[in-house]
Amino acid sequence: MRTAGSRLRSLALLLLLVGRPAGAVDVTDVLARMRRAAEPGRDMRAAVELVITNPQGERVRWTGQFYRLTGPPARRRLVLETPIELRGVSITMQHAEAGVERTRVYLPFLRRVREITADMRGESFLGTDFNYEDLGLEELEYEQHGLRGEEKADGRACYRVESVPSHSWWYGRIVRCIDKKDYLPRRTEYYDPAGLLYKIRTLDRIETIAGYPTPTQITMAVVPAHTSTRFSLREVEYDTGLTEQLFEAP
Repeated sequence: MRTAGSRLRSLALLLLLVGRPAGAVDVTDVLARMRRAAEPGRDMRAAVELVITNPQGERVRWTGQFYRLTGPPARRRLVLETPIELRGVSITMQHAEAGVERTRVYLPFLRRVREITADMRGESFLGTDFNYEDLGLEELEYEQHGLRGEEKADGRACYRVESVPSHSWWYGRIVRCIDKKDYLPRRTEYYDPAGLLYKIRTLDRIETIAGYPTPTQITMAVVPAHTSTRFSLREVEYDTGLTEQLFEAP
């Protein structure tokens, strides 16, 4: 006769062999696909436009160039060309495999490079609605993730993924609506530590370029302040042979 202990061991073995139910969605896999979807190709370059809107609806327009190298390590660089008082300002980001990110801002009028440390990444980038964390790669390694069902964003079927930082941070939680087909985060909601909705990021325009679904217009809106910043890309090119030297701060 089989004992209760042997029956429990058999049940545990059966569960191990069966694994997840057929068709079950793994949130880790969804997020890995999202990261790959956001960083297609070996590299990318584009002209960039930022439009910053204040609560009164007044707008300021900046232009420049954006570069990305897939890596590892993954790198990004944004260089401003207009307005004249910001010409030459650049932000360079490097994200290593171990999750270590280095962000540097070059200020030509001071001839100085400012190093952005981990506890400063929540600061606004030059007064826009994007902070340094938003401009770089998302720190998924330091968040606890859970799948919270499905919903629609911009008419597209999406996974709803909730992420909670595993240590003290400027966001209390982040909710991403990740497209079930192309795995782009169509809508991202950022909540403050008190649980109130603080910012919303939307992918307003997505174009297929060189075979890659590419967000070419992104808006970040700060809900309490009634402000927004629109980040637009044009003349997008992939796999142009960018070198690591381009991402070195001056």
